[in-house]
Amino acid sequence: MTKFKRNNIKNLLKTSLDLANEAIYLIDSNGKILLANTTACQALGYDKKEVSSLNVFDVDALVKSKDEYKEKFELFKQNKSNNASVIESIHKRKDGTTFPVEISSRLIDIDGKEHLISYVLDISHRVKQDEELKLYFEFIKESSDMIFLVDFQSQKIEFANEKVCKTLEYSLEELKQMRISQLREGILDSAEIPEVFKDIKNKKNMITYGKYIGKNNNSVFVETSLSLKNYHGKDYIMAISRDISERLEIEKQREALNRKLENYNNTLKEEVAKIKSELTEYENIMQRQAKMAAMGEMLENIAHQWRQPLSIISVLSTGMKIQNDTGTLDKQTLTNGLNDINTSSQYLSKTIDDFSNFFKPSYKKTKFNISEVIKYTINLTKTNFKSQNIKIVENIIDLEVYTFKNELIQVLLNILNNAGDELIKLDKKRKLIMIETYENDEYLFIKVLDNAGGIKKSIVNRVFEPYFTTKHKSQGTGVGLYMCETIVKKHMQGLIEVENKEFMFEDDKYTGAQFILSLPKN
Repeated sequence: MTKFKRNNIKNLLKTSLDLANEAIYLIDSNGKILLANTTACQALGYDKKEVSSLNVFDVDALVKSKDEYKEKFELFKQNKSNNASVIESIHKRKDGTTFPVEISSRLIDIDGKEHLISYVLDISHRVKQDEELKLYFEFIKESSDMIFLVDFQSQKIEFANEKVCKTLEYSLEELKQMRISQLREGILDSAEIPEVFKDIKNKKNMITYGKYIGKNNNSVFVETSLSLKNYHGKDYIMAISRDISERLEIEKQREALNRKLENYNNTLKEEVAKIKSELTEYENIMQRQAKMAAMGEMLENIAHQWRQPLSIISVLSTGMKIQNDTGTLDKQTLTNGLNDINTSSQYLSKTIDDFSNFFKPSYKKTKFNISEVIKYTINLTKTNFKSQNIKIVENIIDLEVYTFKNELIQVLLNILNNAGDELIKLDKKRKLIMIETYENDEYLFIKVLDNAGGIKKSIVNRVFEPYFTTKHKSQGTGVGLYMCETIVKKHMQGLIEVENKEFMFEDDKYTGAQFILSLPKN
């Protein structure tokens, strides 16, 4: 040995130990760690002074005690092979965490005593990869999907999982002797095998639909996800196929149901058109009946309005005839009498005009004041109401509305006449009909409230039903309030509601039916 080597051998060995990528330990027969390099200290999280105070069983999680180490050391000595012994174990860091290691050990003699020199490699990364690979193959093995690995060049099957073997009734050895084209046929306009291999070269990933033919000619319809993989310079196709036989059957049933539904819809359209036509005719009949009922009520109102002026005409003409026969008729009396007769005749004529205007059909919406319509409607009923001692109390403000004028008059007239009919039945000192108008941002409201005691609770929710009436058959048709609701909702896009209401008027408490019409401003 040269003088340079003799003088520097210690430093050379120390430097080599510290530069080594592996952890290196020198251990005596009792398990005492005599030496540990820098890599070992870093791996364990100790400094060199701390490591020198440790034993193997302080570091190795699989060696529990000094006795156990000595037992393993003796067994190691009995192995006369000069080859290093390699084992896997688990080491503990200073902070209590552990990591897997691979330990290569050999006996060496130092000063006549046997020692163990160990090279320790952290294999955490390798163990993790092994676990992931094991999990991956476990997934492939246990998958409910059929998984193939196919050689891109030869198109031969390199691997198939248990699901494939079980479904197609081939062993793995039999499948490895086959090309994928011997098993698969395209469906649903999906490409055949030659086109699939051509397309996936460019696309790398794709989905196809096909049919696998089993050993006993059983078939399985599948949706397959394909991906092109390269392993060590060789291309493979990974095919993951899912059984879609049930899905295709459902699709087939759905198509059949869709055809039935289409036929049903066509039939339904015809039925709806027929029912719609019948409903239109029914509504027209109801409207005619309502109009006839309204005409009957109008004739009754005309009779009330005409009774007094006709009586005046009759009295005047009879009186003048008697005076003329007796020669006592003077010019002034004749003139006054004829003027009174003319005034009464004009009143009769105006009454006819009012009622004629009401029955004129109106097919266009117009803008008008609600107060104008309410006063007009009240005028049509005032003679009859006055004779029955019915008082109308008005709280009306001028509000403009854009809708069908005559139809609104018909609705109000119907509500007023119904209230009047109920009040006439009662022996009351005070008979009231309250009419009020008000508004909010979207609607104009007309409220009609009487003090006739209200509608029976058992029928209050039925008053808008067709042909429902509380009157005797000889008095009503039952179409009045039904047509009111139809006119307000369908023609005016509004709402009509009814409820029984208690209210105070001039310090007296009353109960009656309250109708509220809601008419949209726009």
